[in-house]
Amino acid sequence: MLEWRFIPLEIRDGYWNMAIDEAIFRFVMKNKSPPTLRFYKWKPSTVSIGRNQSLSAEVDVNVAKQKGFNIVRRITGGGAVFHDEFREITYSISCPISYLKSLNAHTVLEQFELIEMGIIHGLMNYNLKPEKGIIHCPALFINGKKFSGNAQKREKGYVLQHGTILLDLDPELMYSVLKAPNNVSKTRMVKSVYAKCIGIKEKLNDWDEKKFLIALKKGFEKALRIKLNEGKLSEEEQDLAKKLVEEKYKNKDWLKKYE
Repeated sequence: MLEWRFIPLEIRDGYWNMAIDEAIFRFVMKNKSPPTLRFYKWKPSTVSIGRNQSLSAEVDVNVAKQKGFNIVRRITGGGAVFHDEFREITYSISCPISYLKSLNAHTVLEQFELIEMGIIHGLMNYNLKPEKGIIHCPALFINGKKFSGNAQKREKGYVLQHGTILLDLDPELMYSVLKAPNNVSKTRMVKSVYAKCIGIKEKLNDWDEKKFLIALKKGFEKALRIKLNEGKLSEEEQDLAKKLVEEKYKNKDWLKKYE
């Protein structure tokens, strides 16, 4: 069974979370780091926008600053996401696309869904039955309501995929910083989130984060037919992440690239 690196749950700010994901991806691409699964949270809460999105069209920057939130541009695609420090767990995976193809995931969508199966298997331990689907990007649903959105960066035969796992909802807070589409009120967007999304805590009795993370880890092992060995960032990865924080993710030119 193939062995991958597992980096247990960390709590970082938005700049570091995106820099670490990219640093891992770069070193996996160079075959200097093993394929890696990582869990993390965001502190402070952070708005991330997709690599090709307009900052001014998606985010109320003044409100985000007032609330002390980070704003970052991802290297992955997809839409703007509010990462609530109290209500979300995020995962990321960096690996060769050839490995996913060896598990019969030949198209981009099949590869998205194969990785998502890690979350599905994890939640099946709680007798939940998530369903796969698409809302703007590949997503996961419980009882028709979305609880996980996912995005990718693909380069030179490798993939970085990361995604959210919603624990609870606070749509009012979410749409205090995210802008509603043209001709749609924020009140309507808040109602839409309540109607279309769900936090998984609503479906779980006696929430225990440690047990949940163990189940999630086992779910990824089963889905990807791997053994996860606990590890940490190499010194080279840490150095690159630090450089990316300062030169890219905190850099206004990168953030405002499509303003």
